[in-house]
Amino acid sequence: MKYQGINLENVKLSNRSSILLLLNNNGAMSRKDIAETVGLTAASVTLICSELMEEGIIVELGEAAEEKRAGRKKILVDINPEYRNVLCIAVESDTTYIAVTDMKGNMLCSCSLPTDKHTKPEQFFRNVTDECQRLFWKNNIVREKLLGAAVTIPGSVDRKRGISLNTYSIWTESIPVADLIKKDIGLQVVVENNLKAYAQTEVYFGLGRTVSNLFILKWGPGVGASIIIDGKIYQGSNKMAGEIGHMTAVKDGRSCNCGRKGCLEAYVSTKAIADDVQAELDRTDENADKLERDENIEKIIDNKIDMLAFNLKNSISILDSKNVVLIGYMFEIPGYMERFIKAYKEYDPLVSDDFFVKTDLRVNREHTEGLAVFLNEAFLTA
Repeated sequence: MKYQGINLENVKLSNRSSILLLLNNNGAMSRKDIAETVGLTAASVTLICSELMEEGIIVELGEAAEEKRAGRKKILVDINPEYRNVLCIAVESDTTYIAVTDMKGNMLCSCSLPTDKHTKPEQFFRNVTDECQRLFWKNNIVREKLLGAAVTIPGSVDRKRGISLNTYSIWTESIPVADLIKKDIGLQVVVENNLKAYAQTEVYFGLGRTVSNLFILKWGPGVGASIIIDGKIYQGSNKMAGEIGHMTAVKDGRSCNCGRKGCLEAYVSTKAIADDVQAELDRTDENADKLERDENIEKIIDNKIDMLAFNLKNSISILDSKNVVLIGYMFEIPGYMERFIKAYKEYDPLVSDDFFVKTDLRVNREHTEGLAVFLNEAFLTA
């Protein structure tokens, strides 16, 4: 094969991304420290930083606070949070959240609307873009200041083409999400699975900055997971890695939204739990002993927690992750996280106390995980 040589433009872009990723992870640094960390010459770093400052992507912050020493003072540079804004649209099974953030994840404004499963997807996303336009107008968000948009959505996604292939619990058909959004608001649009988007957020803004192998478990209306290996999100050959909710928990069991039978999600999702609790209430007489009925309901919850812990243990045995990050509505219920960890330790009594981590990322509450997806697409892929 004929040698094609090195593409200098690609090398330059990679070097820019390396510097931006370093600043994102470490915060403000001097050019000298950047050069030593990324392995570039001081001259190269100075040139790249000058270009990034001219574009407004980074800014100088002044002299670094350090002990008195001879020679030139270190001048710190950092990512400019006000460079541009990013539109984040998070489609969840019940509610769709819309937010505008700056470059460091600070939310500037937000709104939400119900995720209408009975409306055709095309009409639903038109309603979403109408809400975006109203949000821009109410908060003086200038279109020219918007760098682009990221849409996070459950289920399988073709990120390259911006298509939601199957959201399971919302719609079953393929939806050209990026085209629908771009047509109405004229922005570059990136589409990603919501759990993989959250994992990207952990990589850029959370535990993933210091821990390279993580398993992220989300328990709520559905059950999902994302896998981080060597600091990268593992996708799998069909982009479906981490679908713990669709592992077979019961042979020939309940029908699942995905079209299969016996999936874990069909037993431990919030809807499945509510249905089983209601069945227990219907089964027992109103005049039956209340304590006995409450105990039976707690047994149902314990069984669900045990099923989830059992399936997670099997996954972790294969992946050998450093930590498991727990997110989602069910882990927010008082006592449920502790009950889950206790159930897990029944299968692995040797697990360390710091193995499970409850995230403190505000993105989990503000639904702005799309920012990390967009930054990954636009700047930070080295």
